[in-house]
Amino acid sequence: MANKQVRLSTEELHELKQLMGALLAMLSFWSLFSLDVESMSMLLLGGAVALVAFCCPRWVARIPTLVWRWAGPVMLLLIGTDFILNIPEFIPPLVRMVVLLIIYRMLAPRNLREDKQVILLCLFCVVISGVLTVSLLFAVQILLFAPLAMALLFVICLLDRGKEAKPHVIDWEQFQWSSFIRRVWRVLDLRIILLCAAMFALVVAVSSLLFILTPRFDFNRAIPFLELSTQARSGFSEDVRLGDVSEIQEDNSVALRIDLPGMEAVSAAPYWRMLVLDKYSDGRFRVSHSLRAKPFRIFEERRELSSTALPLSQRRGELWTFYMEGGISRYLPLPGDYGLLRFQKLQNIEWVPEVKVLGLDSVGQNVFSYQVEDLKFNSRFAAGERERAILDSLPLEVESPVEGEEERLAYPLTTLELSMSAPSKDVLGVINQEISGGAELNAADYSRATTSYLWQHFAYSLMPDIEWFMGNDPIVSWLESGSQGHCELFAGAFILLAREAGFPARMVVGYAGGSWNTLEDYFVVRNRDAHAWVEIYDAEDQSWLRVDPTPGRGSSDPEMMVQGSMAFDSGWSAWVDSLRIQWYRRVVNFEQKDQVELAATLKDVLLDYYVAFKEGLSRWGLRLKSWLLHPLKLGSLRPLAMLMVGIVVLGAVWRGRYWLLGLLYRFLRRPKALDPVRRQAGRYMIRLKAKGIETEVMAELQALRFGPEQSLRVAKPVFIRARRALKR
Repeated sequence: MANKQVRLSTEELHELKQLMGALLAMLSFWSLFSLDVESMSMLLLGGAVALVAFCCPRWVARIPTLVWRWAGPVMLLLIGTDFILNIPEFIPPLVRMVVLLIIYRMLAPRNLREDKQVILLCLFCVVISGVLTVSLLFAVQILLFAPLAMALLFVICLLDRGKEAKPHVIDWEQFQWSSFIRRVWRVLDLRIILLCAAMFALVVAVSSLLFILTPRFDFNRAIPFLELSTQARSGFSEDVRLGDVSEIQEDNSVALRIDLPGMEAVSAAPYWRMLVLDKYSDGRFRVSHSLRAKPFRIFEERRELSSTALPLSQRRGELWTFYMEGGISRYLPLPGDYGLLRFQKLQNIEWVPEVKVLGLDSVGQNVFSYQVEDLKFNSRFAAGERERAILDSLPLEVESPVEGEEERLAYPLTTLELSMSAPSKDVLGVINQEISGGAELNAADYSRATTSYLWQHFAYSLMPDIEWFMGNDPIVSWLESGSQGHCELFAGAFILLAREAGFPARMVVGYAGGSWNTLEDYFVVRNRDAHAWVEIYDAEDQSWLRVDPTPGRGSSDPEMMVQGSMAFDSGWSAWVDSLRIQWYRRVVNFEQKDQVELAATLKDVLLDYYVAFKEGLSRWGLRLKSWLLHPLKLGSLRPLAMLMVGIVVLGAVWRGRYWLLGLLYRFLRRPKALDPVRRQAGRYMIRLKAKGIETEVMAELQALRFGPEQSLRVAKPVFIRARRALKR
């Protein structure tokens, strides 16, 4: 009896189409989760609805038809209201609108045009997420989306009944997952799967080639509304409260990835300096108003920023590339002096030369990369002209502003300001008397003595103990009653003590430490490395000296270079993170210069292959000419013998191909329908039928194809007669 080919019914194709649409919707909602567009509740709702529509389609079928009749006007009203309430914001309401449309199209009965709308809406979600975040996750999502969308389009084409086709209402009450999966599995054909895989590989290859050859196009500058901003982490903003930096240390995710000339280029104790906070009041450090505005802060649009702090003799052209994750801060890590800083494009920056701080105009959601030439790690930062002019001519004490005049003092006087009650100042004075013993100390000696005092009396902990005293400053209360504290408390206590002693001091926040990824050779800084430390003004050297009063960070002597062991990343997490750095190197940081270099490299490789091919042909031609001139020469007989052996082997394989295929299929235990004799008989039948040949051999071929299994010895005469019929 003939084996009938298994096919899905029209109802089953509609069911498959609806389920694949739910899968696409889940994938699109997943892609939008990486965007900070204030639509998390809407995305969670969409994901839950898509999951229910995929796992329990019977529930969707029970939605009354009246719902779809009123859904359109209600959605239009909601979308219009959302856009009006969020003016001038454009992206968040747009994302919510697309999510609502996907939910509606996913649940409601659909025709051909509406099926294509589902694919386009889901594609919009994946692409907009990729454009705005430029993350490695986007590459995974688009690789999942492409084959699923192609398969859905294939099913849609199978169900196409023309323009007059109406939406098909699926009878989900008879649906059973077990029988549906078995039917789909039986329909799957290995040849179709391999063909689709080959087509998908071709699409990926062509897309990669177009990516290399297409001129660079900056979406953010060409389409400004696509540049989304978000909020900085509280510990890396212009206003930091006690505990904000320590909260970041509980996060183990990567904050910075740095390509550098070599592992030896990293300092033994690297401090990735980001932001300077000069103003203090009631347990809160912040950037003063004077330091936020001109003349200290320069607002420019630059592609490059050069520095004169690094002498020409120390410039070697060593390149550092920073990749800072989105949502960290708008201030960039700059650990010290450098020769040249370069962005990928023209960038709006806020440059504060006096305090060596560089910021962007907003906090981006995607990875921000920039390059620095000849970067150094500074333990001292030279004071600016304004700082020297004011601080070197000051008396030891600066009067605190009266209430209501908190911004009367401008930078750098804010680094000496003590806005607190007289009892709190008295506590600081008593501690300073114990630290100095009445002797006059310079900045370095005072830093060493104060750090030793803090280490002797307090221990480090992310859970500080503070007993609050009425009328006292919170840091002063900790100095009186505490026994353990985090880095902000140690840094804050040092700053208040230094200011009371007459030394200008300011807080610095950023990262301290990191690890080395041995798989791709780059430096990794995680959010757990967030830290706060101090810079104290040294009038003798006219520079700001870095001091880290937190225990466990090295020596109490700020002038001593700390020798520490480098931490190394390995294992599964390091391997996954190495994929991200490759993505940032080859895709995120891929600009016109890299494009030209890669195109030139491809051209050179192709030319080398072409030259090698020509030389190979020339050598074979010379050998053939030599053999024709001396065919019986001993050296010429060897390649001739090898050629004859190869021809004999190929002929034997061709003549025994049916036997070899039969042996292979018996070894693989394939079904009888894939027997080589049956398959060859089917091929001859198709060719005879295509040419309109009706002979007696057709019946014999049908017997071989659909009848009992026959050996090659029985089938071979039939195949010979079929070939003769085709030749005639």
